Amino acid sequence: MKSNGRKIQRSDQRIIAGVCSGLAEYFRIEPWIVRIIFLILAVIPHLTFLTISCYLILIVLIPPKNRGFWQLWRDATKPKDSTDERQPKRRKIIHDVREKNIKD
Repeated sequence: MKSNGRKIQRSDQRIIAGVCSGLAEYFRIEPWIVRIIFLILAVIPHLTFLTISCYLILIVLIPPKNRGFWQLWRDATKPKDSTDERQPKRRKIIHDVREKNIKD
């Protein structure tokens, strides 16, 4: 999916899933143009199912620019390894200690 060093990604400037704006960034055109094309194709009776299916497939195939809600959800609900977090604190060793009498 690379061409001339560019990588296609879903955009942060999204309305539904960022597919149209990601395609627009890749082809260097305005996002509203791609959105209008998808809308026109979705309204045509025999192409509605195909257009919506393609959009859903592109949601799955095109990676997001940054982490989305579901990735954050998976990270939050993933069980954590308890041995890393609960290691006992080690005692500090103080070297070269001398006692002094403090006068009142």
